[in-house]
Formats: sequence, C-alpha cells, structure tokens
Amino acid sequence: MPPANLKRDPISAAAEWFHIRKAGDDIYVIEEPGHVQSYLVNGRRRSALIDTGLGLAPLKPALMELAHADIVVLNTHWHFDHVMGNPEFETIAIARGEQRLIQRAIDSATLRRLYIDACLAAGPRLPRRFAPADYHYPGSVATRLLEDGDRIDLGGRHLTVLATPGHTRGSLSFLDASTGALFCGDLVYAGTLYAHFADSDTDAYIASLKALADHDVGIRQLFPGHNRFPLSTAWLPKAWKLLEAAIENQKPFTMTTEWGPPVRRHQGDGLDLLAPVPGTEGVDLAAALWPASEQRV
Repeated sequence: MPPANLKRDPISAAAEWFHIRKAGDDIYVIEEPGHVQSYLVNGRRRSALIDTGLGLAPLKPALMELAHADIVVLNTHWHFDHVMGNPEFETIAIARGEQRLIQRAIDSATLRRLYIDACLAAGPRLPRRFAPADYHYPGSVATRLLEDGDRIDLGGRHLTVLATPGHTRGSLSFLDASTGALFCGDLVYAGTLYAHFADSDTDAYIASLKALADHDVGIRQLFPGHNRFPLSTAWLPKAWKLLEAAIENQKPFTMTTEWGPPVRRHQGDGLDLLAPVPGTEGVDLAAALWPASEQRV
C-alpha cells in the first residue's frame, strides 16, 4: 500500500518519477531529478538502501525488481531530504544521537513553506499530480544505532560505517570494501556545501574530509547525495581547503539571506560553501521544522 506521506498509486508514481541507473558492481543510483539521490547496494542475501530521499513518490515499489526482500535503510544524516521515504521500510539505521530527529513528524504546511513552494515557483520539478496538501512526514523509528567502525553485512559484501561529522554532528558515510565506493551523503559534492546550520561544525567538517583524504581506507570513488556522481577523491582536499580558507577569513564571500538569517557564501573551485557569520549559531533547521515546545535534542 502507499506510504502514509502520499496518497497515490505507488507503482505508477514510482515508475514516472525515479530515474534508476546502474552505478557500479550491483550498485544503483536512484535519482529524484533535480532534488536528491539515494543508492542501492546489493549483497548476496540483503540490500542496503543509503538514504530514502524526499518521499515525493513511493520509493519501495521502484526497487522491487532490483533489491532483495530484506532491505536495510542506512541514513547518512537526519535532514528531511534524505529520510522522507523511511516510513516505507522496516529496518532503519542512523547515527546514535540523530535517531530522535527522524522520529518527529513534519506537517504538510511546514514542508510547503520550507521547500515545496519554492519548487512550485521556480523548480526543480515535482511529480505529476503531486498534491502538496497530502505531502507530510509521519516520522520513522531507527531499529539500529550506528557507530564509527560498525559493519553492515549484506552477504558476501559489507559496508563499513565511517563517522564523518561536519554537515551535521552525526553525519555518516558508508564504505563498500569490495569496490572502494564511499557513499558520503552531504559531506562533499559538486555544488554548494552546507556548513551553515546550527548543528554543523566546521572544525569537525575539515577533520572528516582530511581523515578520508589522508588515510588509506580504500576509497576509490565518492557517491554523494546530490548532483554529479561518482566523484574522484580529489574533491576531498578541494572541499577542506575551501572550508579552511573560509573560517580563516582568507576567502572572499557574499552575504545571502535565502535561508532567513544572513549567512556567508564562499566560492571555490567547482563548489561553494555556506557558512555562518562569525559569532552567530547559524540556521536552526530543527527550530524551523518543529515548534519550540517540541525541541528536546
């Protein structure tokens, strides 16, 4: 049956919306065009679904012919554009410390104000017959809490959990030892990196990027949550150098209020960075999603 956040036929909605392509050895990218991408990694007896996207159409039906019946969802972080499809699945894993954030429901009015209205006005496009009033997130419950170094056994293939805080405090990446593919969520991608949130940490962000670039953990390619894929590992130092230059006030910037409070936009080589104005806490996404009375993290 359709997930609770959309009242539409799941098979037809999935077929018309998702772009699914093979991206490696039994690795598939699931694109919501112009928005976000998730990844499916198959072992011999189990499938890992790395993030579940925006929930703009039912995701599970789109995976029926590709995935094992046993699917474990691995969330790179708690932001709504990566977890909205979670309620379709039974087994969900996320970093310890972010599990309560994915449990919280998000109503349709909030999602419209924060995201959908901008899409309706200027793109990116939304599915045909999309009904904003029916679109909401009922929350989801993690069945496993992940720590750095944990292994996800898929049968003849495993993913290693790497703690990569920065974009959020609990951000995770997942390394496929058999191919060297690193599924890195919003850690790095070709576009604008977000380090301007109240739960971002620029020092941790730099440390995460350096740790991945400096140490031989077998990474060959990066599979990010947005835009081009795969990326070479050269994007890791490119991102950390931009972050370092930004926080040391060595990089020109412009001010933007597109997120409400003023933040700095620093331009780099193939990627930009949003960072808080020094002395401010940054954009509090949790406060924008939920009333103050619901803030418990």
